[in-house]
Amino acid sequence: MSVFAQSPSPALTPGTNVRNQMKDARQEIRDTRQEARSNIKEVRQGAKDEMKEMRQAKMDEIKQTRMEFKDRVKEKRDELKDKIETKRAELKEQLNKIKDERKKQVVEKIDKSLDALNEKMTNHFVNVLDKLEDVLAKIDERTDKAEEKGINVASVRTAIETAKTAISNVRTAVEAQAGKTYTVTVNTEEKLKSDVGKVRQALHADLKALHEKVKASRNAVHEAARAFAKAHGRNLSSPSPSPAVTVFPTPTL
Repeated sequence: MSVFAQSPSPALTPGTNVRNQMKDARQEIRDTRQEARSNIKEVRQGAKDEMKEMRQAKMDEIKQTRMEFKDRVKEKRDELKDKIETKRAELKEQLNKIKDERKKQVVEKIDKSLDALNEKMTNHFVNVLDKLEDVLAKIDERTDKAEEKGINVASVRTAIETAKTAISNVRTAVEAQAGKTYTVTVNTEEKLKSDVGKVRQALHADLKALHEKVKASRNAVHEAARAFAKAHGRNLSSPSPSPAVTVFPTPTL
């Protein structure tokens, strides 16, 4: 037998059991809260990552669409080169019936200037559409962020889609315009001025119609911006009118 008697362990009282149970319960609550916070954080991070991927996908799609569009415009212009050369050769042949050499030179100069003007204006419209598309992309991105915050952006989404459709339609029209050339048909020397005037008017009418479509797409983008502002309780003024397209002055006959 041991010299030192082993003292018995203190018995747990009912109060001790209750305190331990309460302690365990509090720890369990803390663990549950921590787990919930971690889960919420993971969900939010997952949503942010998903939204970031969606934005990148949208930007990639815009770049791809823009590149394909410019390739088609270039293809149209390449196809037009032979047609323009043939047209100018035929014009030179027709001008043989005109005795005034100065008038011949002026007509040929006008013919070249019409093609140059058409190319310059279609390039201008392409650049305008790129800028409008960039503005719309920013509105779209800010709309995504607003939706994450719980803001109702249904009307903004509708306006954005309307603007996208408008821009797409104008791109189709610009592509068609890029493939056009304007032919002067020479009848008589007396009607030469009238013949040239008809062709210039035809180009002017086409560019004006195209300008109206570009202006409509710009207004559609502005409406998307207004819808975004309205969703945040703000108002934007209406866009100012765009200047009319004018054909550059050409020498008189």
